[in-house]
Amino acid sequence: AERAQNLAQHQQAAAAYAVEGADSFGSNRAEMRNTLRRDGQDTTSTASSTSCRDKSIYYGIRMTVFVVVTAVTLVVLVLIFGGPKAVIDPNTWMPGWPDMSNPNDTGKVGEHNVWVADLVDNGLNLVVLNNLDKGSNWNDFFRESISDWDNGTPDSVILKIRRVPEDPECTPVRRTMKVCNGDYGPTDWRGVNQIILANDFIISSVAKMNDYYLEGTNRAQKLYTMCHELGHGLGLGHSDENFYNKDLGNCMDYTEKPENNMHPDESNFLVLEELYGNVNQSDFITGETVAVEEKLENNDNRQLSLANEQQLFDEYAKILMHDPIEVSDESGEFPDVKSDWRLLRRTEHAVYHQKDLPNGYSIRSSILLA
Repeated sequence: AERAQNLAQHQQAAAAYAVEGADSFGSNRAEMRNTLRRDGQDTTSTASSTSCRDKSIYYGIRMTVFVVVTAVTLVVLVLIFGGPKAVIDPNTWMPGWPDMSNPNDTGKVGEHNVWVADLVDNGLNLVVLNNLDKGSNWNDFFRESISDWDNGTPDSVILKIRRVPEDPECTPVRRTMKVCNGDYGPTDWRGVNQIILANDFIISSVAKMNDYYLEGTNRAQKLYTMCHELGHGLGLGHSDENFYNKDLGNCMDYTEKPENNMHPDESNFLVLEELYGNVNQSDFITGETVAVEEKLENNDNRQLSLANEQQLFDEYAKILMHDPIEVSDESGEFPDVKSDWRLLRRTEHAVYHQKDLPNGYSIRSSILLA
């Protein structure tokens, strides 16, 4: 009986141990499952956090690139097309200037100059020296503009073209107009015509095209500039100095659309007839024969002593070459006086200076600003 009792106690103890072991094992398994679950959740959470951060960086970079590209594009557009144009009011410094707010105002304020009389015989007979770079398309625009000016109606000029040896300095030649191009640097002007006068009559003209600003521009801009400077060389002033009114259709008219003003027109040729007469000795308007002397009456001062003129010309031509006009000072403002050059007039797009010399000579510059 005692043995049976002991056996029963051992069996109960074993059963209790087995149940406790099973519970402990199940508890450990449950705890392991919970641990794995928590680890999985942590891993998922970490992956999700990393993915969000990567997306933020990605979209941040895209937004930065977009802003930079937009800013650069705006800068390029401003550089190409320019910002808003400020309309100046020349009435503050030049009495009698036309009203810029009136689109019908022609603004005719140009001043004309006249060549010496011995070049005028049934019209102006002038030699034009071609000093343009060989192979440059400037030669095409030169020929086209020369043809325009030489075949006007009424016809008042006879132009004779001569090719000259390369002259980088564009040295003035007495009783001729010389035409040059070159990279003259950041001078603030794209075209300039300078004339040497004796007793207020032209004895030489130099026209320059500045490739620093004009190289790479279109045909309209180059042809307009060439025609414009040749017109000054013939003695013409501007037919209109208002950029903001309707274009007149001739190259002596200021314009922001050079394609509208690439050639001279009848109004320019009529002014030339008033200055020099007609090559056919007839009046274009009436058709009547007019003696050249009538057109040139009271202009006896244009007859100059050739010997004295040559000596003085050589001296003053050196001044023109070695004392060029600077159209702006270091601050970018236009000075009233610069190296003895006297300011005659200025507009938003042009300046006019004169340098007075001894013996009735002077140098006058008409500068088309860049």
